[in-house]
Amino acid sequence: MNRWIAAFPKRYEQDVRIVKACLPFAWPRLSPGTIKVKLEQQQIQIPTRLYLSEVDAERIEELTSTQQTMLYCLYTRHHDGHIREHYLRQLLNTHQQDGWVLAYIIELASEYVLEIVDIIVPVIEQWDSEVKRRFVEDDPAYMKRIEDRMISYWNAYYRSSGERRSEADYPGFRIIESLRENASVEEV
Repeated sequence: MNRWIAAFPKRYEQDVRIVKACLPFAWPRLSPGTIKVKLEQQQIQIPTRLYLSEVDAERIEELTSTQQTMLYCLYTRHHDGHIREHYLRQLLNTHQQDGWVLAYIIELASEYVLEIVDIIVPVIEQWDSEVKRRFVEDDPAYMKRIEDRMISYWNAYYRSSGERRSEADYPGFRIIESLRENASVEEV
């Protein structure tokens, strides 16, 4: 249970317990690793990957909006990219702009699936600038890791191809720029 609780700020422990209870446990599993992100003077540990089937829609409707947001965040870590994209879209429809929600979205944006990164760009550009600023300033080392991953995937998959060749054409760079625009922390 501790790994589930650590995936969100401490103040949501009761909500995590409710969300965990609604997960299907025919084959539940978190990958062994976590992604540590410091925010709000605490650290959350985002699961690297989630291996379980989806929750029934009726069960999701029984959750509070915060609990639904938490569930959507967890499923953005699913091992199936189509499921990650589906729950990202659900998450973006909640319009909840907390730093911990941003952490899940940014982690997803640092991966190699261009279709998902494209979905994230306009949302991040419209995200509350104060939340983005605090997010970047709370954990500069995490931001450096995210930037390095985005650059690495761009270099490996797009730089030498005809599509998204230049930095200006790759959406990950727009995300980085949007996150950093009001932050007082430069690169680490």
